[in-house]
Amino acid sequence: MLKRILKSKTGFTLTELLLVTSILGAVSPAAYIGVKNKAYEISCMNNLKQIGTTLQMFELEQGKLPDAKFFPNNPNTDPRSIKVILKNYGMPNEIFICPTAPQQLKDLGLTYLWNDEVNGKSLYSIDNPSQTWLMVDMTAAYEEATSHRNGYNILYANFQVNWSASPPFNPKTVEK
Repeated sequence: MLKRILKSKTGFTLTELLLVTSILGAVSPAAYIGVKNKAYEISCMNNLKQIGTTLQMFELEQGKLPDAKFFPNNPNTDPRSIKVILKNYGMPNEIFICPTAPQQLKDLGLTYLWNDEVNGKSLYSIDNPSQTWLMVDMTAAYEEATSHRNGYNILYANFQVNWSASPPFNPKTVEK
């Protein structure tokens, strides 16, 4: 009987190991890509939230929102670039770049658009802050969303950041 106990099988057969390995191998890449994309979306939302906090500080000090361009020709040096304006508040360059933006947009140094219709307004003068956008992913200026589950992250004047399947403006009306 002792021989029989010692010879009893413990562990897994090669077939069982191959089956489990193939299942894990098939699931992992798809799950990894989904988790990675969600992490990028959350990172973008956090960027916009930090920009929103800085805009609140700006508005408290100045009594109004910045006078910035929708998207400046040179976001790194134009004095009316939201990036240049908020740089005085210690904003690092990475905050102004969405991690899912195409590389050609990242190379510009700014991947968010500013709503120039709120230029110079105080937060109290905005009628519907939860519906008035301040900043949005730059890809919103194109007719097809390229990031964030085919949608956009939008910073509103109440400083909430939400995902939306549609841009906060008609992309056909934007000059590119």
